[in-house]
Amino acid sequence: MRRRSRCLAVLACALSLSGCTLVSTSSSPNVVGSSNVPLGLLSPTIPFTVDQQVHWVTRSVYLVNAQGALVAVGRLMTAPPTLTDVLHYLLGGPNATEQSFGITSALPSTMSLNLATPDGRVAKVDVSSVLRQLSPLEQRVAVAQMLFTVAAIGYTRGIEISTNQTPFALTLANGKKVSLVTPADLSALK
Repeated sequence: MRRRSRCLAVLACALSLSGCTLVSTSSSPNVVGSSNVPLGLLSPTIPFTVDQQVHWVTRSVYLVNAQGALVAVGRLMTAPPTLTDVLHYLLGGPNATEQSFGITSALPSTMSLNLATPDGRVAKVDVSSVLRQLSPLEQRVAVAQMLFTVAAIGYTRGIEISTNQTPFALTLANGKKVSLVTPADLSALK
């Protein structure tokens, strides 16, 4: 008996609430007046702060064009972007529009960024070990993408890469192995 009355009570509640909706049934958008927007969301400052504002900047990341050369493409990000921020945008690869123009990335989609720290004008970057699985040419192009991307934000002396905290030495086209890769080492790819 008790079970039956509970079921009837739940059914009665469900029926009474079925007529309620929070979603407008209108086929056209409803204009909300600025005085009805809560929490100061239309304010030029970040909600719940007095004077903090979001600023946007465009930074270049380097991808690979249809001819195999590196090209700079802009990415909109919050200012000031950190080394980690810029590399995350690079690892995101080309967007749909860029792909339609034949732009790709030599960085594997499965590669992850573990750590990125500045050391003066050198970027020290630790990535997943998938970088080691690439051919030497693919490694050069992938490292060049990271190198020129970090150089574009001020790390102009070069990049030191490790994979899962193991130092990585890049084999250049002339056979020389380098752990500090400089823009001059890979300038032919740009």
